[in-house]
Amino acid sequence: MPKKKKILKDLTEDEIEYYFTFLNEEITEYDCGELCKGNNKGIPYCCTAEHAVPLLYKSEFSFLKKQGDLWHKWVPKTKADKKIEETAGDDQVFCECKGVQHCVRNQRSVSCRTFPLEPYLDRRGAFIGLTFLDDFTEKDPDTKKIKCPLTKKPGDIRQQFIDSHYTFWEKLLLRSEDERETYLDSSKDLRKNKKKKGKNFTVLFPSHLKDLKSVKEYIY
Repeated sequence: MPKKKKILKDLTEDEIEYYFTFLNEEITEYDCGELCKGNNKGIPYCCTAEHAVPLLYKSEFSFLKKQGDLWHKWVPKTKADKKIEETAGDDQVFCECKGVQHCVRNQRSVSCRTFPLEPYLDRRGAFIGLTFLDDFTEKDPDTKKIKCPLTKKPGDIRQQFIDSHYTFWEKLLLRSEDERETYLDSSKDLRKNKKKKGKNFTVLFPSHLKDLKSVKEYIY
């Protein structure tokens, strides 16, 4: 019998280029950076490594370096930074861009394109939609303002964005067992933390799941 081809564990540059095609939709009809940059010295909250350090696949970093000089490896400066660096997987690297003033839209990382949302897997372990990164729904200790104001405006997020990003995550979670486990755990933690606080959380459904009662039954 012919030998089966080995499935590569790490993503390739070709795969990264393919996945990017699902991440080109604008998240809102307006520039959402306008919601927060007034509280952050004129820079959108998510566009500074001080607040959010993008975690790239090594193949993604390699692919983007071929497109231009926007990205470089992030250099940890404090003990807290070094602890953050230790959370990267073997196929990942924390990176920093040259700054929002130098942003090139088609060279944004997966982290940039998907922020402030992540996959949500319900109590059955089924991927049903997107939810906000919980930390960014909280207030910044310095400004006392919500870190990402868009997390309080879910109705402003375009359905086309939700649909295309759902497709992206669906493909990635099937491709990578590690990613699936990561978001299975983060979804469990979200349910646990919100239940403890007596709060619910937002789930943004793709068009084909929006009206299914059987999907909403297992959210919390």
